[in-house]
Amino acid sequence: MGFIYLPLISLKILNLKGSKMGKIRNKIKKIYSERKGEHFIKKSEPWSVTFVGRVLGIPLARVFVYLNIKPNMITILTIPFAFFAGLAFFYNNLWLGASLYFISFVLDCSDGVVARLTNTTSRYGERLDYYTDIFNNIFMYFGLWYSQFYLQGMWFLGGAIIIFHYAVMAFGYIFLKKLTYRTISPRVCSYYMHADEGFLTFSIAPLTGYFYIIFPILVILQFISYIILFFKQKEKPDIKDNIKKMLKIK
Repeated sequence: MGFIYLPLISLKILNLKGSKMGKIRNKIKKIYSERKGEHFIKKSEPWSVTFVGRVLGIPLARVFVYLNIKPNMITILTIPFAFFAGLAFFYNNLWLGASLYFISFVLDCSDGVVARLTNTTSRYGERLDYYTDIFNNIFMYFGLWYSQFYLQGMWFLGGAIIIFHYAVMAFGYIFLKKLTYRTISPRVCSYYMHADEGFLTFSIAPLTGYFYIIFPILVILQFISYIILFFKQKEKPDIKDNIKKMLKIK
């Protein structure tokens, strides 16, 4: 259970001896560990969620539970942050855009935890989270397309990359039996999937000054990873069933 606070181990405070430090360490472990009757930790998730989103999202989720804030309210709260992130990207304020996206990302990683902590998971909440993520990403993709491609005279290239990104995602959902597989960490379900691509696209790539180069590389890497999975899969996917799952109508 304590795997989630692994990124915090670099803070030597976790390894220091003494009763005071021991109490601090136990409090941190208590936050990230499942208590009696709690079941909020998923078996495995994308690395960006496991090692970034959950590290901040779980403590935030406990605060939301304490304040009696419902998970669907948290999901809806991601929308203004993503919208203003897209607006910041639109006006080429990339640091602000990446920061607002990061807040939206952490909120998105906490709503499901709140639902599981309070035993209020629902089909409606799952669909709301799914479609909210799609619209949030559209806001930010448009902002980045405008400032990083359109204003540079590369509007067609930028649009083509974004369309290709969504085509790759659809390919993965429809033609792959499974998007996940065993990795070196039992808590990581894939070395690189769409959640990781999105995290790198909106939080890291804009800060490099070379978004127009890094973004297509991230999309191509996603395409390559899915092609590898496609040819390695041993079971034939149920395409009709996968389409229903992708559209969240099943």
